[in-house]
This record gives sequence, C-alpha cells and structure tokens, in this order.
Amino acid sequence: MKLKAIVFDCDGVIFDSKEANRAYYDTILKILELPPMTEEQLYYAHTHTVYEVIDYLIPDPILRKKAHILRKKIDYSQFIPYLKLEPNVKEVLALFKKSFKIGMATSRANTVYQLLDTYKLSNYFDIIISALDVKQVKPHPEALYKIMTYFSIKPEEMIYVGDGDIDAEMAKRAKVIFVAYKNKGLNSDFYIDNFLELLKIVK
Repeated sequence: MKLKAIVFDCDGVIFDSKEANRAYYDTILKILELPPMTEEQLYYAHTHTVYEVIDYLIPDPILRKKAHILRKKIDYSQFIPYLKLEPNVKEVLALFKKSFKIGMATSRANTVYQLLDTYKLSNYFDIIISALDVKQVKPHPEALYKIMTYFSIKPEEMIYVGDGDIDAEMAKRAKVIFVAYKNKGLNSDFYIDNFLELLKIVK
C-alpha cells in the first residue's frame, strides 16, 4: 500500500455523537410539537446531512420550513457536551500527521468546525470537506474526489475510515480503500474497533 493520505468521517468515527444528534433533532421536533425520533430515524440522522434529516423527519412542508429556520437559530454549543471523543484519537492522529496527509469528509455542515475547535483537533487535519463544500453529498464520491485533487494523489494512495453504509458506498465509488469503524456489517476492506487497531493497518 503506497499510502499518502488518511481521511476520516466525523460522526461515529472521531466522535461518538449518537446522543448529541438525538438531543439536537429532538429539540427541534419538541418545539414543533412533534414526537421524538425513533431509533430508525436516529440512525438516519447519524449518517446524513442536516438538510436531508429534516426533510426525512418532517414530511409536512410548512413545518419543515419552520424547522429549517429553527436550526439556524439554535446554538449548537449546548449539544457539544453530549459528544464523546473516541479513545486515542489525538495520539493516533499525531502519529499519522508525521507521515501522511490527514483529511475529513463529513455529512456535517458548519458545526464540524465548532466541534474540532472545541476538542482542539483542527490542527490535525489538512483539509475538511463538509456538506457545505460539495454539490453532491454522500454516498456520491465528490468529497473524496476533492480531497484527492487537493492532495494531488490517486485513489489507491488514500484510505477512508467511516462507520456507515453511505461511507462504504462513497469509498467504493471513489475506488478508495475503506476501513469500517465499529461496524462489521459493512462491505469493507478492513474492520477496526478502535483507533489503535488502525495503526496495524497503516504502517
């Protein structure tokens, strides 16, 4: 493997963000006097953009419009305490930073920068592609194409670490090696349960 770059998803990989996502969207639903998310809806929220999630959760066009207005007014910092940084993230990123380019391709929008700044992770990443930086979101491979162009590398010189089916599909379409994080149900080249195991793959 002539590896030059390692690219990560954010939610479910860098952070355990399940409860943060639950609290965020349930807050919007509560204000609109709608029931909280089901577990199935929560999984969708975990892997898709905020625009897709609101459209998915709220079929009524009038309420949906109100939800999009609400989300712009809500201060996301109140949900950051619900997030948990995965173990050994900083130590492993620091090691990789010495030898590889580091990127992120995430379905998050502007909140990704607030998260990385809060947890002092921003300096580890050479490029971050959020949902705001692409015309076509996951599973379309545009985000990975942008990163490859930025680093001037080929697909076989990069790996992508993700935890969802749309991550696996995006990597497949981009012809990039995929590492499944804490999800053995995905079609993947490698499977890991923690960041230390990633060190065994990336040598």
